[in-house]
Amino acid sequence: MKCIEKILLEIKPGYYFDSHYVIDALVENYSDDYLNFCSSYGGNNITLTAHQQIGHQIAKFEDILVERQQGQSWSVNIHRGASECALWKRISPKN
Repeated sequence: MKCIEKILLEIKPGYYFDSHYVIDALVENYSDDYLNFCSSYGGNNITLTAHQQIGHQIAKFEDILVERQQGQSWSVNIHRGASECALWKRISPKN
């Protein structure tokens, strides 16, 4: 999803964020892209599966725009409950 790159570019280099932040930004600002992406996954646990795949999409920018941090983040998820997710650091784009 091209919109994930846009979200990552809006984060200042040196700042930390987690996967829940990206998911919330997708829902709020790119809801059609988010829903189309999620709808490509069927079966049980569609939300969990799609959100794991969004994490994989973020990871495609590893060492380019982001660095995965050790450990996990504990933050509010899409269901407004707390759960763990990947913690990232925005880095400067590499040429």
